[in-house]
Amino acid sequence: MFWKETKKTDVEFIHEGAFFKRQHSNNLVETVRILSIAKDTFGIPHVKYEVRFERSQEKGRTFEGPRVLALSVFADNYSHCGESA
Repeated sequence: MFWKETKKTDVEFIHEGAFFKRQHSNNLVETVRILSIAKDTFGIPHVKYEVRFERSQEKGRTFEGPRVLALSVFADNYSHCGESA
């Protein structure tokens, strides 16, 4: 089985309270807030987070969740955007 290498620059920023974003092609922006990071029973680290979806004409929606992704998948899909959003 082949695993993608996690982006090391993103992993160092992934911690409780940090914010990340993902831009979609249809002008939808996901903003996520990290709630926690923990290993599962197999030792694989997972990120628990809340997500807010916004379009340019829609602002102020609340966070939804929690949701969970493996740390490596999270790092491949989201970009660090700071400690507050």
